Amino acid sequence: MNTHKKLPVANCGLFGISEDHIENYQSLDERFVQNRSATFFFEAQGDSMEPLIIPGDVLVIDRSLEVKSGRVAIVYLDGEFLCKRFIKQDGRVILRSHNPLHRDITITDEMDFLVWGPIVAVARDMKEL
Repeated sequence: MNTHKKLPVANCGLFGISEDHIENYQSLDERFVQNRSATFFFEAQGDSMEPLIIPGDVLVIDRSLEVKSGRVAIVYLDGEFLCKRFIKQDGRVILRSHNPLHRDITITDEMDFLVWGPIVAVARDMKEL
């Protein structure tokens, strides 16, 4: 990620906006990388989070942030990293897929489990669309 570039804001609802009308530029670092030493990138694979997250998406994780219930996060479970919605409910931890074809995972004491960090951004390759 080039930290020296600023991005113009593109309006997706109006037509005929010229460069003369650009009022705001956004830095990728200011927007997504609040704590460089705690920011990590993963590539998504599998269909459990489709259509929200698709294979090949780049996931930006900030480990300095707390993962609150309901957030999509990276977790470590029994030797592998997973991308799931993290839910705390009735004293239990549930990992939920976005794709309804995949079942919830309820965390038990026997599992090797760690909440790794929340996903703060997703980058998608749009060249083929």
